Amino acid sequence: MSNETKALSISFRSDDGCIEHNNRDFFTDNVDKSRSPNNITYVKRDLRELYHELFDEALAEYNARQNRHDRQIPDYFEHIRKSKKEKLFQEIIVMFGNSENCGVGSEKWETAKIMLEEYMRDFEKRNPNLKVFNAVMHLDEATPHLHIDYIPVGHYKRGQDTQNGIAQALKEMGFGEGKQAIARWRAAEVEV
Repeated sequence: MSNETKALSISFRSDDGCIEHNNRDFFTDNVDKSRSPNNITYVKRDLRELYHELFDEALAEYNARQNRHDRQIPDYFEHIRKSKKEKLFQEIIVMFGNSENCGVGSEKWETAKIMLEEYMRDFEKRNPNLKVFNAVMHLDEATPHLHIDYIPVGHYKRGQDTQNGIAQALKEMGFGEGKQAIARWRAAEVEV
């Protein structure tokens, strides 16, 4: 990496995520619709289908162990969707530079795009417990940036053995426990 690219700032933040916006099912005012065909879609899977793929077997085993019918979970997707503690999915937004040094028409716009492509290429290899179902690079806003939407998958000894759980997913990937696990993971991803 040249000194030029080392000087670029890195924005790596969590977001609530809006799949419809990411996939341009609707447009906000900051989008240049004429450039939307240039956006790059890396992954676009149905969230509910991925839930079934990831959790149905563990759910069936969990339900089979329940002696009381009221403790069974009929649909894990709906169980998480209705939860006040868990989120259906997590999102991060990754960007290099800002609208001045990496914005459309700037000298480093293409460099930022290439760096984001490299970052996305190995995201799941680095993060095997974060199952990406939607990932898009937006090239139709002020600066190129990635939206990566994923389900954090953890394995447990109690309850359903495979669950949506960011803390356990990070622990299994070697980032430890507690509130600092996310900070350690974020720092490792920023380093990449």
